[in-house]
Amino acid sequence: MKFLCLLVLASSIATYGLLGDSLAVVIGAMIVAPLMLPIMGLAFSVSIGDRRAIVSTLLVSVAGIATAVAVCFLLALPIAQVKQPEAIQQIMVRTAPHLLDLMAAFVTGLAGAFALARRDVSDTLPGVAIAVSLVPPLANAGILFALGEPGLASGSLLLFGTNYVAILLTGSLVFSLMGFRRAALSPFDPRARRRSLGIALVALVVIAIPLSLTSYSLIITNKVAARTQALAATWLQGSDYRIHAVDAETADGSVNLLLLGEGPLPPLNTLEERARGSLFGRTLRVKVVESRTLELATGAG
Repeated sequence: MKFLCLLVLASSIATYGLLGDSLAVVIGAMIVAPLMLPIMGLAFSVSIGDRRAIVSTLLVSVAGIATAVAVCFLLALPIAQVKQPEAIQQIMVRTAPHLLDLMAAFVTGLAGAFALARRDVSDTLPGVAIAVSLVPPLANAGILFALGEPGLASGSLLLFGTNYVAILLTGSLVFSLMGFRRAALSPFDPRARRRSLGIALVALVVIAIPLSLTSYSLIITNKVAARTQALAATWLQGSDYRIHAVDAETADGSVNLLLLGEGPLPPLNTLEERARGSLFGRTLRVKVVESRTLELATGAG
């Protein structure tokens, strides 16, 4: 009952923190959330090969996941018509995980297992809870389902799955290395241990594929933005225009270059020739905003 109460409270806090675009509130939800314990319980059960404990902790985890998504879905449903997810930064940053998130989850799993296994460092668990970020991706998914964005919601679920699998694997490794398997009083089943680790490894490989694709897309986007910035700066030399913004993360895959200034632009065909073959086949759109500086005579007359 305590687990359920804390999970509902953490999910509610995360929902309103995400909808309000408040990082501080989202961090509060991470601290309250109790999902770390059943995942670490599953990692410990896998490390010693306790089949019954593996099943029970897995069921608790699945029930907690479903509960968190359902609570956040219900809380977000009444305001689904007045919220646009694209305008909320805290929601959008949790829809496109990449390999760095997987690396962070691995390290967090190591820290969490070590903190649980050692009483003298257990006071670091709140920091681990913040780093691992389990409930916010689930809350994000529930919100996005309520807002009618299943595609974005799948990205949030992928982020949660990344954290879950990485913590499970690293936690099992730490508990095994610390000798809990040898110290277990109940007989363990090596086959259950091998089977569970095999399933987790397969899940890790499956998760790594979309993460790699997202990471590659992010690298290309950053390269395109940097190259566009450099090409435009060279092209504008000697003119009265300056670069205001470069947007390479558009829905249609084009690159938007926004310029501010006045007077004649340098020849567009020059920019086109320099950009050809440098932007990975993306279309470059140049938007120009005419601006003038007016001086008002406000001195003593």
